[in-house]
Amino acid sequence: MVKMSIFVNFLVAGCGAFFGGGVRKLLSDWLNGDDKPFPVGTFVANAVGSLLIGVLLMMFQTGELTGTMNVFLATGFCGGLTTFSTFTLEVFKYFGKSKQNKAVGYWILSVVACIFFVYLGIWLDFMI
Repeated sequence: MVKMSIFVNFLVAGCGAFFGGGVRKLLSDWLNGDDKPFPVGTFVANAVGSLLIGVLLMMFQTGELTGTMNVFLATGFCGGLTTFSTFTLEVFKYFGKSKQNKAVGYWILSVVACIFFVYLGIWLDFMI
């Protein structure tokens, strides 16, 4: 039975990641571009995912969200939506173009904003 539950969670997380990754791709295509001051699509995807995971954390802890839905939404959807690897690549591209200030600024802004949005999601769940 344990092996089946691992397989089911694998499929559920994969389905969530399919949708989250699709949303991230749409955001990147829509918002990223050479004319932007920084990769807005990646930043928005990570911020929205951080906000959502804060809300989902509280919903799971209070029993409003089942284990399977948590795997689908938090692990799958938010995992597919947010992207640390793309964020890291974008920071390194700035360093490669000798844009150290932009790299450090984007790095700090992203990390601080995502932590803030997790806390905001937790707070919003308390307010609802």
